Amino acid sequence: MENNEIGHKLKVEAQLIQIREERKRKVKEYWENLPKIVNPNDVPELPRVDIQEWKDYYVPKLVEAGAIPKKDLVDGQIYIGEHRRANVGKWNGIEFTYNREKFGNVYEDKCNHFEDDDGFALFVPIRIGTEEEYKENRLL
Repeated sequence: MENNEIGHKLKVEAQLIQIREERKRKVKEYWENLPKIVNPNDVPELPRVDIQEWKDYYVPKLVEAGAIPKKDLVDGQIYIGEHRRANVGKWNGIEFTYNREKFGNVYEDKCNHFEDDDGFALFVPIRIGTEEEYKENRLL
C-alpha cells in the first residue's frame, strides 16, 4: 500500500511540474509578441521571475510595448499607468505616490517603478497624466 501512495504522489508531482512548465512556456510566448500598450488595461500581468530575468527580458519587453522607462520620468510629473490599486501615480524622483482607499478613507501610498522590482506591486507608467486625473483618482 505504501508503494502505491508514493507512486501516486510522484505521478501527481510530475503532473504539477508539467503544468507549471507549460504555463511558463505560454507566458513567455505571450511576452514574445506583447501587443502595444495603449491604456492601463493593456498592461499584462507581471510574472514572478528571478531579478536577472526580469531586468534582462521583461523590462525591455514592457518598454518596447510602450511603458515609460525610469530614465525618462520627470520628478513631480503625474503618469497614467497600471498598478493593482491605482491607474494614476505621481513620480517623486524615487517612487510613485498614489491615492489609495482603505476602510472608507483615502490616503497616499507609495510603489516602485516596474524597473525597481521589490516583490510588491509595481507601477507601469504608459503616458503623462494631468493634475485633474490625479485628483479624480483620489475621489474614486
